[in-house]
Amino acid sequence: MNFVYIIKIIICLYALLFTIILITDCLKHKSDFSKHNLFTLAFIGFFSDLLDTWGIGSFATCQAAFKFTHSCSDEKMPGTLNVAHTLPTIAEFLLFLHLIKIEGITLIFLISGAIIGAIYGASIVSKWSPKIIRLALGFALIILAIILSLKLAHIGPFEKTLTPESIVHELTRNGFTIQNSDEWIYHIKNNYTLSDTEKTIYSDPSITKNELNSVMSKLKHEQLFSFNDRNLTSTISEHLTYGLNGYKLIIGIFFNTLLGALMTVGVGLYAPCMAMVSALGLNVTAAFPIMMGSCAFLMPSASIQFIHSGKYDRKAALTISIFGLFGVFVAYTIAASLPMNILTIIVICVMLYTSLLFFKDAKRL
Repeated sequence: MNFVYIIKIIICLYALLFTIILITDCLKHKSDFSKHNLFTLAFIGFFSDLLDTWGIGSFATCQAAFKFTHSCSDEKMPGTLNVAHTLPTIAEFLLFLHLIKIEGITLIFLISGAIIGAIYGASIVSKWSPKIIRLALGFALIILAIILSLKLAHIGPFEKTLTPESIVHELTRNGFTIQNSDEWIYHIKNNYTLSDTEKTIYSDPSITKNELNSVMSKLKHEQLFSFNDRNLTSTISEHLTYGLNGYKLIIGIFFNTLLGALMTVGVGLYAPCMAMVSALGLNVTAAFPIMMGSCAFLMPSASIQFIHSGKYDRKAALTISIFGLFGVFVAYTIAASLPMNILTIIVICVMLYTSLLFFKDAKRL
């Protein structure tokens, strides 16, 4: 039984346990359900998880939508965000599980840290006053807006991945020989026309400039200077960093634990996790299993705490869960056919405006 299969079984069982707890709680409080705002909540769930699957995030979008439509009270918002997006996030993790290239020990320890942070954070947040919650949500949106802006501009740890032409250019400029490099570039750009076997051979290594410099250093040390179009991707991938050890692993666990705690107050984990992964020297593809796996495991942990305390909107959470799942599958099917940069800029502007509304409401209390 391989590692990925074990992870699938564990997360499916966890999702089943969470679903039973959520449905049981909803059945006990049938009076909370009405047709009011049902269409609005369905749209919020579908659209926010559509964006989440594309890497923009769901929490900020949901917070803004709740605020503008008055479909969830501020004091119940942290719990509702976590409960509502738990099942869609688990669906994302299962759909993208094939992206796992990270070492098992690194993934397990970072996910464990996120779970501990979420459980601890949820137990605290569920006791906060409405004013503290509004201030926390306002600051959370500002933090997310800054991080998304850095990601959009490729500043700091958010390096832009190199194009196939740039990879070939950098390699040849540093004394490496690539046979049939034009064919490699062509097949990478037209990957969708290839068979499943060829897609593996000609997959995009998703490498940044700093990562390529590290790879070239390793190749020179091993005296590997010549490649062809069929082994270039595999050679690069084999020399990328997909695991943490020593002090870097300790730093990763600490920060992912902190991010797990921040998730409970509305700070989405995706963008901060990607920044952390890049800063620690891991390949960008390692961010996907870490951030999706962390959320898939920590959100049920935090959400169960919120369900037991009753600090969440049951109708909003259940409706968004159902229609959010549709959003995930649609996004996975059609991929990022919309201009992500423009959507991200719009989301950032909405986040900043919504944070001001939270601060304004907090001042009234």
